[in-house]
Amino acid sequence: MRKLFHTLAACSLLMTGTALAQQQSYQHFEPKPAENLEQALANIHEYNAKLKSLAEGEMTPEDLAKVHEITYTLEVALARLSKELDVAANSLEQVHLGSEAMNEARVKGFAKDYLRTLETITTSQHDE
Repeated sequence: MRKLFHTLAACSLLMTGTALAQQQSYQHFEPKPAENLEQALANIHEYNAKLKSLAEGEMTPEDLAKVHEITYTLEVALARLSKELDVAANSLEQVHLGSEAMNEARVKGFAKDYLRTLETITTSQHDE
């Protein structure tokens, strides 16, 4: 039993070392920030165009490295967009509940927040 434990521990260390070596072979890049919705949408627009251009043809190792770099900025931008959409969904739910309660102030306040976010997103899509 003890020998089996030591063998498993050695295999685990070997696999961990191999995984770390593979992980270290990739360079990590600093993403462009997405500090607000507008910046996130601009980054998505810009970096989606770069990704589309690279992914349309045969890809060289250099192209794959560029794609790897691009994904850092896109991941940050999508995280911001997701956060903003979560807030918008919560605002819309408050509009819904406010309308059920016939609470005009609640509806108007949360509708303003919801609409501001959605107008930013839909306006960005129409600008393309």
